[in-house]
Amino acid sequence: MSDSTHLHAVDGWLGADEVQRSFAAWRPMFSSAAPQLLEDEPGGSPILLYKSFRDVLGAYPAYPAQQIGDCVGFGHGHGLDMLQCIEIALGELSEYRESSTEFIYAASREVAGILSHRDGSYGSAAVSAMSTIGVVSREMLGPDGVYSGERAKSWGYYGAPAELKEKAATLRLGSAARVATWAELVAAMRNGYPVSICSNQGFTTTRDRDGFCAAQGSWGHCMLIGGVRFDRPGACILQSWGPGQPTGPLTLDQPAYSFWADRTTVETILSQGDSWALAKAPEFASRTLPEHWSYHRAA
Repeated sequence: MSDSTHLHAVDGWLGADEVQRSFAAWRPMFSSAAPQLLEDEPGGSPILLYKSFRDVLGAYPAYPAQQIGDCVGFGHGHGLDMLQCIEIALGELSEYRESSTEFIYAASREVAGILSHRDGSYGSAAVSAMSTIGVVSREMLGPDGVYSGERAKSWGYYGAPAELKEKAATLRLGSAARVATWAELVAAMRNGYPVSICSNQGFTTTRDRDGFCAAQGSWGHCMLIGGVRFDRPGACILQSWGPGQPTGPLTLDQPAYSFWADRTTVETILSQGDSWALAKAPEFASRTLPEHWSYHRAA
């Protein structure tokens, strides 16, 4: 089995069907939630939110590869982890706790009414679950809190344990807004809000000399955008296939489990209607990011 075939086999985004659309419809567009943050002609230096991981944790998280079709949990869990690091770097939060991707995955399936043996979920259901049911950290799972595909599979069928949902109720996402355009994405990045992306857009699994992967094929997948650049316009996408994927050159100090995608491809992803800017606070506000998140700094 080739890498691309294997990756496609564990995608897990169910697509923009009526369930997804119903959850997305009552959440605002980013342009409506934060019109003051949009710019007429966004551009300039790259915006590299993923550097917040290294600033706060000392290294990029060594995330394992997903084992079942629970990418929606990964995309949003990693987004929440990045949001924590951004807020710690900005002095808005004092403590980091890695998010349980299995809990987010299971909670998203519960709110969407799709608990079953079939894998998969929706980004809109994930942000709804994170905003209502809440989230938990890996520490809350106990000594065996490391990622488990078996746990994700079980909770995706039966739902997360009630005692964990009680703990999650005090740890809710503050806000989420749908990102559908390049301008909205840039505004979210420039103000420190990671953006989860869910679509059926596939890619090659080898980066070119600039760290980009080309659009190719179709995957039902959820990933995370943690940066944008304007010299070769595009976005840095963090994936859930493990530390060795994709292969090829890295640029702008990007994580080894990420790749850049050209702007036109990113716009295709955003147009599918299931990509979300994540915020801890109820409202999206203008924030000044550290200067070194906007240019290359050697490791």
